[in-house]
Amino acid sequence: MRDDGRPDPDQLLQAISEEEQKAAIAPLRIFLGMSAGVGKTYSMLRAAIERQKDGIDVVIGIVETHGRAETMALAQSLPAIERKQITYKGVSIAEMDLDTIIARKPQLVLVDELAHTNAPGSRHQKRYQDVLEILAAGIEVYTTLNVQHLESRKDLVEQITGVPIRETVPDSILERATQIELIDITPAQLLRRLKEGKVYLGEKAEQAAKHFFKSDSLTALREIALRVTAERVDQELQQFPDLRQASGPWQTNERLMVAVSHSPYSEKVIRATRRLAYNLEAPWIAAHIDTGVPLNDEDQAQLAKNIELARELNAEVVTTTDTDVPTALRRIARQKNVTQVVVGRPTKRFFRDVVEGGTLLDRLVRESLEVDVHVIRQDGKPKYRPPFLTKIEHFSRPITYWNAFLFLIAMSVLCGLLSSVIGYLAVGFIFLLGVLGVGLFATIGPTFFIAVLSAFIWDYFFIPPRFMFSIRESADLILILIYLTTAVVTGYLTNRIRSHERVLRDREDRTNALFEISQDIAGSRNKDEFLSKINARVGRLLDGDCAIIIASAEGKLMADEYKPYSPQPHLTEKEQAVAAWAFSAGKMAGWSTETLSEAKALYVPLKAPDRNVGVLVYRPKSNRKLNLEQDNMLHSIATQLAISLERHFFEKRLREADRLKESEKIHQTLLNSISHEMRTPLTAIIGTATALEDENNSKNPQYVRELAHHLLDAGDRLNHVIENLLDMSRLDSGILALDRQWQDLHDLVSVTIKKLQKNLSGHKLEIQIPEALPLVLMDFRLMEHALANLLLNAAIYSAPGSVIRISAKIEGSRIFLSVDDSGPGIPEKLLSKVFDKFFRAPGTPPGGVGLGLSIVKGIAEIHNGDVQVHNRAEGGATFSIELPLSESPTLPREAAKDIENA
Repeated sequence: MRDDGRPDPDQLLQAISEEEQKAAIAPLRIFLGMSAGVGKTYSMLRAAIERQKDGIDVVIGIVETHGRAETMALAQSLPAIERKQITYKGVSIAEMDLDTIIARKPQLVLVDELAHTNAPGSRHQKRYQDVLEILAAGIEVYTTLNVQHLESRKDLVEQITGVPIRETVPDSILERATQIELIDITPAQLLRRLKEGKVYLGEKAEQAAKHFFKSDSLTALREIALRVTAERVDQELQQFPDLRQASGPWQTNERLMVAVSHSPYSEKVIRATRRLAYNLEAPWIAAHIDTGVPLNDEDQAQLAKNIELARELNAEVVTTTDTDVPTALRRIARQKNVTQVVVGRPTKRFFRDVVEGGTLLDRLVRESLEVDVHVIRQDGKPKYRPPFLTKIEHFSRPITYWNAFLFLIAMSVLCGLLSSVIGYLAVGFIFLLGVLGVGLFATIGPTFFIAVLSAFIWDYFFIPPRFMFSIRESADLILILIYLTTAVVTGYLTNRIRSHERVLRDREDRTNALFEISQDIAGSRNKDEFLSKINARVGRLLDGDCAIIIASAEGKLMADEYKPYSPQPHLTEKEQAVAAWAFSAGKMAGWSTETLSEAKALYVPLKAPDRNVGVLVYRPKSNRKLNLEQDNMLHSIATQLAISLERHFFEKRLREADRLKESEKIHQTLLNSISHEMRTPLTAIIGTATALEDENNSKNPQYVRELAHHLLDAGDRLNHVIENLLDMSRLDSGILALDRQWQDLHDLVSVTIKKLQKNLSGHKLEIQIPEALPLVLMDFRLMEHALANLLLNAAIYSAPGSVIRISAKIEGSRIFLSVDDSGPGIPEKLLSKVFDKFFRAPGTPPGGVGLGLSIVKGIAEIHNGDVQVHNRAEGGATFSIELPLSESPTLPREAAKDIENA
């Protein structure tokens, strides 16, 4: 807002930009009602028909008419996608055909009953997940929803109606909606419609009237629906504070945090926190503290359900490990700048409160002075067992109790032998030391067992009167009570120390595992190596089989490109389909999820910052779901793996870009060189042809012969350039076929010199090749080309009249054919580059494209040889072709005599 009260232009542009971004996503229109029967489906169909009249391609994905004549009439006027039949336990269930809708790609699709639960075997567990996938495909959706199915209102509706709500959708669906239309009628009108049979028919209508459809309940539900719609309108208004003439609303800096455990009451606390955060327009955090106490399957499932609920309601989920819950919550609150903490009302437990300094609420209120604490009441007493019993159940095996009992018997026998010497008071201290010893090595159950049993043994066998459960002296009674209390407390505290040690050890193990994975990635030479290492390590950590599927170069998982890094031979067609969906949607699918849950493996997309790079497949050996820590570790590994793969792909693309840049540079160099090298002879050819056309010149035979010589020279030069280009192309492609035969180096040198007679006429040739050289197995034409390039290179760099030397020698099983020039030599720093394609040293005389020496190297290499260069002390450079020597064939005696006579 500017000082003169007018809107700021920059803020106007920003608001317009945000609106354009919203318009770019597929719209979602929700027809919201207080309950069934208010006319949501009817209103949705009417709105769709109006859109169809405007030329919009509208189809019905799924609409439930419930036998209502008016609704059926409207539905018949619109095209519908045929439902997909899913068989479950011998029963055929008709569900919305998601794949056909996406393939058909209409402009608008109608999806009734957003909170519906799909039949087992469907891709998604909930229909709202189908809607999200349709929206992701760019298709507009109209849908219907009753207010009782909103996740954050579930508890309130159940309290009002007394009817359990089994199907819910996350509140994020409302936030995703571009338009919410409230379909509102009075409770009296709705009850009248119910009696007329326009809501439910038969017995279902009678049951609804007795339970859900009551005037007071419907009035409360109507108020909730109106409030939800009003909150949405208020949110939309506050998105444009700078476009109004009045000053904008107060901007909150609040941040909420809710403590989440495996208690079923956490669901209510989570929903309450979501409502508070929504009204305050504040971000919120769901924090779970792992105290090191293992949970049974039921508690683990409840914890996973609570965490998933928080994620669905757009909470930032934070998990940490600590034996002290209040301390961990305060640490997270400081790290995340939390201003308000929401907890459930804790139950009072005398022993725990004394030992730990009060309940969670007491300690938060007492120690967290910088945050506000909200307490959400519980409906009834807790139904779950306290951690104390959980510890005993999980940490105590029968063999542990038996060993502790044997230890106590041995200690009692020892005390019985010494009691006459040390007295019964010292025996009590020995028993106390035994309890401490058991606490150091056993769990809390055996420790308490030994503490109580040792007290009875001490009383019966050692405290007067002996062999009776009675105590004569009051001091002895006080002593044994103090002993029992001390033993129990010390055993409990000892167990807490061990629990804390175990938590630290588990945290260290997880940290080491992630560190070792980082080391595997950093220490591997290539992608295949670190993928195999990570695959094996994850399988050991999570007790299952793993596979890593990498995306193709085009960024897709294709059926014929599945190459899992796993001992598993291959993925079935169904598994490939699940992996492809997880990859394309960027969401987990398969085992233990709500998407394609019939799969036997869990598919985790590897999401890099820019794109998805693959899928991590985890197949558990047991059917027990991963606990929260294991789930977090799997996500951490997937994230780290995705970043590493993205870096690998980025480096690969960078190398390809460098090669492309170098190729472009070479292409430009080649184009410039070839254009020059070909223009010169072509100019000569054109000029000569033009001269020959002149009748006056054609009458002079001498002049015609000179023109013919010029024409031949230009043709030879052009032919040499083309031969070099063709040979270089064949060498690079690997299609050059060798015609190896036994050849004499003397013949090779003489034929080459004869062909280059004109080029070498201005230089002195010295040939130093021994007569008794063996035959060499080679392709004569190619080797002639290589030697010609070396001689032409020597002629270019040697001054007219200087010496060019051709020599040969044998060293071991190799033969060297060398050419010495009389030029200035090659700078030392350029010696390693002279055989590169298109390389021309600075100061090189004009002419040539820089391919000659590169062709020499290629020809030598395909002969299993090499080419070398060095500068001579007296000046000039020496180029040597090194070739392998093989055992020469034995000539027939008559042929040998003919050669000698020749």
